[in-house]
Amino acid sequence: MYRHPKQLGVWPVALLVLLSAASARAEPLRFFAAGDLPYFSAETEQLRELFDTAEAEGTPLLIHVGDIKSGSSPCTDANLEAIADLFRARAVPVVFTPGDNEWTDCNRERAGAKDPRERLARVREIFYGDPGVLRLDRLGAFRGEGADATDYPENYTFIRDGVLFVSVHVVGSNNGYAPDDPAAVAEFEARDVANVHFLRQATALAAERDASAMVIVFHSNPQFEKARPARGFVRLRRALVELMGAYPGPVLAIHGDTHRFKHDRPLIDPATGAPFRRFVRTEVPGSPVVGGVWISVDAQAEEPFGVSEMYPISRDRLIQE
Repeated sequence: MYRHPKQLGVWPVALLVLLSAASARAEPLRFFAAGDLPYFSAETEQLRELFDTAEAEGTPLLIHVGDIKSGSSPCTDANLEAIADLFRARAVPVVFTPGDNEWTDCNRERAGAKDPRERLARVREIFYGDPGVLRLDRLGAFRGEGADATDYPENYTFIRDGVLFVSVHVVGSNNGYAPDDPAAVAEFEARDVANVHFLRQATALAAERDASAMVIVFHSNPQFEKARPARGFVRLRRALVELMGAYPGPVLAIHGDTHRFKHDRPLIDPATGAPFRRFVRTEVPGSPVVGGVWISVDAQAEEPFGVSEMYPISRDRLIQE
């Protein structure tokens, strides 16, 4: 396996002093994340091998940020169940959040011209209805209270080694918002509100439990690069800014969507016009490049989120070929 490290700039001196005064240093939490795989049958076995390697190297959990099929491949139960079986066979729990290819884009003719809401129901049933697929209970995952816990099983939070993880359901294709489709608008509005509500709950829990860091997992890039995101990402972007005011620790967002590895600070503080120093984004690579990202979390380090890419072979060689 080939690894390529990526680092960000040094954190402010005042924050480093604060972190150095914290409790004795513990081993950093280290885990593996991938996504936007597999798009083709050959990539299924390559993804399995990636996960095998990550497990052999001691990851306590695996993260998959969604898009477990291409946007033009058939939206069938068989395709979903094949990946569910791959997840079920893992030795560690799998943190999975759906992508748009699993349901939002299933109305495309090449994908079968299916009803996206029907496909979403099947995604929830296959991946979250059977606890043996992801084994989130082993992580002590909490799904909130009331209707949100029942209606949005893909939204959950847990704490591992003092780090709070939260998964929220944000997908590509404008987060499922299609203004010419009333059913799509209704689904989007309800899910978008539920996402923000659950993110606030998780943030409050992180503050209450004095979590050393937060890790937020979702599928789509919410157009961090744009000052004014599309309608489907407006609430989420505002919620992330709100989170930075409510939680004082470092925050990492892990997502997929554009299939290109990124590790940066893209969230802008509207009060200053500068990026939030405590907010870091990691986007995992995706098909046709088969790879993933090792992430380490150490809130006492100069750079709390260490990242190293992992590919079956050198990415440079892969691109040249």
